[in-house]
Amino acid sequence: MTIGEWLSDTSKTIERLDAELILQHFLEVDDRSYLVAHAEDELSDASAIDAQVARRAEGEPLAYILGYREFYGRRFFVTTNVLIPRPETETIINIVKSIGPDRILDVGTGSGCIAVTLSLELPNAHIDAADISEDALRVAQKNAAHHGANIAFHKSDLLSDFQPEPNTLIIANLPYVDADWQWLDHKTLDYEPELALYAEQGGLSLIYKLIDQYPFNAAGLILEADPSQHQAIIDYAKGHNLNLKDQQGYILYLAN
Repeated sequence: MTIGEWLSDTSKTIERLDAELILQHFLEVDDRSYLVAHAEDELSDASAIDAQVARRAEGEPLAYILGYREFYGRRFFVTTNVLIPRPETETIINIVKSIGPDRILDVGTGSGCIAVTLSLELPNAHIDAADISEDALRVAQKNAAHHGANIAFHKSDLLSDFQPEPNTLIIANLPYVDADWQWLDHKTLDYEPELALYAEQGGLSLIYKLIDQYPFNAAGLILEADPSQHQAIIDYAKGHNLNLKDQQGYILYLAN
C-alpha cells in the first residue's frame, strides 16, 4: 500500500489531518508536504500505524497517541498523567509577558507548558513550579530539560507545602471542570487524568482553596477558569479582599 492509498483509506475512519499527523510521526518527518511528494512510496508496515488509527477512532486524544502537543510554538511531551495543553491557556503567557515579573510560581504545573514557556520567554525571571502529582512533575521536568528551561520544581498541594517568595506572581490553571456539565465530551475527556480535570463545588473547590491560601505579599494572581465560573470566583475573592477581574476569555487576573 502506498502513502497516498493509506491516507485515502484511513481518512474514511478518522479526520484527514489526524491521519497525516499519525503518519508523519511514524515516518519521522515534520513537513506534511513530504506526504504529498512521496504519495506513491510504499509503506513498509502499515499494520504498525493502524493500531494508532484505531486508538484515535475510539476517541483517544491525538496528543496521547503521538506523545506530544504543541503549545506556544513549542513541542511538549505529554502522558496520561497530565492534562493536554489547550490553546486558550496561551493567553496566560501573553498576559505575563506584558507584566514582566521578576518571580513567577506556576501552581498545578502539569506538563509544565506554562512554566517552561515563561522561562524561555522571560529568561531573567525566576520560575517555580508546583504540583501535587509526582508523575506530573516528572513530565514537567522532562519538558524543562528538553527545552533547557531553568525551573525549580516542588511537590505541593497548591500552597500547602511550598510558600513563594514575596513579590511572586502566582499563576494557576487548576482543575475547574464540573463533572455534571452537560456539554462535556466524555469520549475524549475520559482519557485525561481526573486529578487534572475535575473539582468539586461546581468545579471551583481548588480555585477557592488557592484564594484562601493567597499570600498578600504576592505580586498578583492569574487564574484560568470557564467563563461561566468567573462571577462566582470574583465574588468569592471579594470576600478575601481580592479584586479579581475578568481579563480575556478564560482568564481572571489580579494585580496588587
